[in-house]
Amino acid sequence: MSLFKSTKQTEYCPQCNHPLVIKRSKQGLFWGCSNYPECDYLKPLHQATHIIKTLDDTCPECGSLLQVKQGSFGMFIGCSHYPECTFTVHEENDAVEEWDCPECRTHKLVERIGRSGKRFYACTGYPECKFTLPSKPIEKACPQCNYPLVTQKKQRGKMVYLCANKLCKHVFTEEEN
Repeated sequence: MSLFKSTKQTEYCPQCNHPLVIKRSKQGLFWGCSNYPECDYLKPLHQATHIIKTLDDTCPECGSLLQVKQGSFGMFIGCSHYPECTFTVHEENDAVEEWDCPECRTHKLVERIGRSGKRFYACTGYPECKFTLPSKPIEKACPQCNYPLVTQKKQRGKMVYLCANKLCKHVFTEEEN
């Protein structure tokens, strides 16, 4: 037996019965049908979610057991018969904080979670308004440009404010305000 020969059995496409091959995209590696473009079957190479615990509760859509799962955007409850049943429950915050968007002045800034799982704050008027902040906004006027929002960050061991106006970016302390 050669060390370089695959011992894995060939997997076949459930739609057209052609062999599946590993392909690459911007999102990473995945299984794709070798009969592409006639067949567009795709399958993730790695399971994106991890099952933490199976619950005693049943899915309201199909009657299967529910599971606590860890996905790329955090923990959630989902049906154990995924992908046949796509029922999910995500944690919802009761009090959603909103700030007036200083750029478009018509929409609100709300917390979002990016692809990497990091939190940021963005205008609800996207894609018309693309205003974002990397950290939680604070309603405080900048002493230099009078912009209505600032963010807080640690600089040289003490907390300072940073103007949210991308043209100003003035850094100041509580005493300067």
